[in-house]
Amino acid sequence: MSTIEQLTSFITTVESGSFSAAARKLGKVQSAVSQNIMNMEIDTGLVLFDRSGRYPVLTPKGRQLLPQAKAVIAQHRRLTQQVSALESEETKKLTLAIDEGIPYAHLIELLPQLEHAHPELELEFLCASSQDVIQLVLDKRATTGLVFSDNLYPESIDFETLGTVEFELLISPKHPLAQTDSPHMDMLKLHRQLVISSKGSKTTWFNQAHSPDVWHADNYYVLLELAKSGFGWTLLPLHLAKEALEANTLCRVPVQFEQLGWQANVDVIQESSMISEANHTLRALLRRLLQQ
Repeated sequence: MSTIEQLTSFITTVESGSFSAAARKLGKVQSAVSQNIMNMEIDTGLVLFDRSGRYPVLTPKGRQLLPQAKAVIAQHRRLTQQVSALESEETKKLTLAIDEGIPYAHLIELLPQLEHAHPELELEFLCASSQDVIQLVLDKRATTGLVFSDNLYPESIDFETLGTVEFELLISPKHPLAQTDSPHMDMLKLHRQLVISSKGSKTTWFNQAHSPDVWHADNYYVLLELAKSGFGWTLLPLHLAKEALEANTLCRVPVQFEQLGWQANVDVIQESSMISEANHTLRALLRRLLQQ
């Protein structure tokens, strides 16, 4: 069986064009490279190079063996990287938990850079409400989270603001609230509110109930469909509702003299003890997530 050293000498000789050039590239003496090739020929029972000319030339059998040799070296390189990763104290798996109300399509364009910087990295993606994402990070189930800003993070949470997402109060055009301009915000209390919620029923400004009649969901897409069907009014990220607004299956709640839309901050969060080199790379990439 050929050794990694033999295979490396074989491939480098082919790529360099001579034993001496391969030796210089590998930082070895020429005799060591030549001996590796001869040992490989003995082990395989094959003549790999025609040495009759000034420079070694691959034989037909050598050409057939070359792709397999390269595949073995590539696999060995991946194995070495994985062993190094296992020996390292750093986490080689990143779990990114995302509030699905945050636009993350641009994330896919950024991932190749993370993959290139950390080829051994294993990635996992989770979707949840912001409060549930915070808990996932606290429990170390997720290494990084993308959430709508909460002013009171636990002390162990490190956070950074990435940008903003626009929200609007929306309703079906067929709903009574959409038929006329309401004179004030209190009119909303007369109609059912569709509210985002966490699995743990934690309350933030995102899921405060203003109406006595409330339906909850931990998924913005469920709220979107409920609102389109006329079950009540809801607060939605504008980018999620864009298609429904253009199709006139949703509209902004009409209220006289008041602007109901606003911007929500988006934060990247990490539990302090979970920050690693890969996490730093991911965090740097996420700073570009909301850039237009």
